[in-house]
Amino acid sequence: MKDLWFFLKLFKPHSAWLAGGISLSLLTALASIALLTLSGWFISSSAIAGLAAVDGTTLIFNFMLPAAQIRALAITRTLGRYGERLVTHEATFRVLAGIRSWFFRQLIPLVPGRLSAMRSGDLLSRMTADIDALDALYLRLLAPAVVATIGVTAVIVFLAFYAPVISLATGLMLLIASVWTPWVFNRLGRAGAEEIVALAANFRIRQVDMMQGLADLIANQAYGRFSDFIGQFSDLMIDTQRRNNRLSAISSAFTLLLSQTTLLMALALAAISFRDGLLSGPDSALVVFCVIAAFELVTPLPQAMQMLAKTRKAARRIRQVTEMSPTVTWPNQPLTLPDKYDLQLNEASFRYSDQPGRALKNISLTIPQGSKVAIVGPSGSGKTTLLQLLMRYYDPEQGSVLLGGQNIRQLDADELMSCFGVLSQRSQLFAATIKENLLIAKPNASATELDVAVKAAGLEKFIGYLPEGLDTWVGESGVKVSGGEARRIALARLYLKDAPVLILDEPTEGLDSDTERDVFKALANFARDKTVVMVTHREAGLGLVDVVYGMERGVLQAF
Repeated sequence: MKDLWFFLKLFKPHSAWLAGGISLSLLTALASIALLTLSGWFISSSAIAGLAAVDGTTLIFNFMLPAAQIRALAITRTLGRYGERLVTHEATFRVLAGIRSWFFRQLIPLVPGRLSAMRSGDLLSRMTADIDALDALYLRLLAPAVVATIGVTAVIVFLAFYAPVISLATGLMLLIASVWTPWVFNRLGRAGAEEIVALAANFRIRQVDMMQGLADLIANQAYGRFSDFIGQFSDLMIDTQRRNNRLSAISSAFTLLLSQTTLLMALALAAISFRDGLLSGPDSALVVFCVIAAFELVTPLPQAMQMLAKTRKAARRIRQVTEMSPTVTWPNQPLTLPDKYDLQLNEASFRYSDQPGRALKNISLTIPQGSKVAIVGPSGSGKTTLLQLLMRYYDPEQGSVLLGGQNIRQLDADELMSCFGVLSQRSQLFAATIKENLLIAKPNASATELDVAVKAAGLEKFIGYLPEGLDTWVGESGVKVSGGEARRIALARLYLKDAPVLILDEPTEGLDSDTERDVFKALANFARDKTVVMVTHREAGLGLVDVVYGMERGVLQAF
């Protein structure tokens, strides 16, 4: 339960909304019970009104007062139900929004070191479906449990004033329905509920894999096989869900059986009490109708407890991500950013946690401010890892990385990132306009600055052909623009940031020779007074740099 308790603590900022929803739920439930109870008494009293008693007196009662109370209770129940739905769902949406914000804040320190090891479909499932599953924690578990506890107590106390024996018997049956039955069905359905969470997560992972690799699957005539596999997985999910639904149906039926058994007991005990003169006719009807209404309080609990395992599993999956230790820890009292931007690696070695050998081995490299350096080597030789150490995506296993003579471990994260402008073969374009993608680098950029960046990146002619210009939508991952234009947009973003150190990771990979030449020409003009560190496995672009190093199996050598 510690996973659920952890998230309950995150509910605290929205406690007023949560308490308001529970209060309205309780008000609605009590109004519903009171309405049925009073109606039973009112109908019975009306039926015998005017009859002559044994002593010859006529039975009368105040007709107007209970009639008005019944109308008031009916209105209260209707408005309470509407208010309950409104407030409880608003509270739930606020809580889920807060949890999502908290989750994203926990993810930031894990980028890219830890999250790069996770499958995108799995992370997506945790961010969406697992967090959505937490809505049951309040709507299906917390609120019904609180309402049932208070409501059942109120009913038992109320019945005790009329018929203590019926109150005791009803209380016992309500206890069985609200505690024992949910516990039993929670135990029976726990494995299935946890299994459906895992199956649903794996199903989404495979769906994302299929969508991302659809072109390759079709090209290799493997789409049918992959689709059949997902279909089999879907059938397994349906079978598991069917078993869970069967348990839900049985729990509902058992609760209904308990309610009907309790009703028969109440009828029998009320008849005995009436015979013995302990209850009047209207009061007997009042007690019986109160017993009928009381079971509305506990009916949702067995199904809610079946969802407990699913909610707990989802909470555990979320916490598994947020409790991952980041690859780097930033200082509480960082040093001021240095005035110089000399880069230096001193005997730096690095090993990925899931790999036996070292990716980098005793790298020593000095890059003075304003110099241009290229590191060439085959894929997997450690070039990108070296860049990630420079930007402190990872810390070296041994050795150190310095900026301006200061260890980058002692610098603030945002200030350190302000020193680097990055252009890689996978520069991300977001589902937004060209302008919005550019403003990521500098949110307050003026129109003049945007124009300068567009011209410097060679985008002026391309944007001039577009009817909407900079406001053109680029689509998901830049699907509506060509690879070359996408790289130019990333290059314009690099211009806007205007960082003193440029990190170029295979910046022209996948481009045709003409576009590659244009990109390097634009970079040469822009990088004239900047530090450049470029990694590549191609000879193109080496004219941009002054010094070339070779990288082979994590070892750096000067050419």
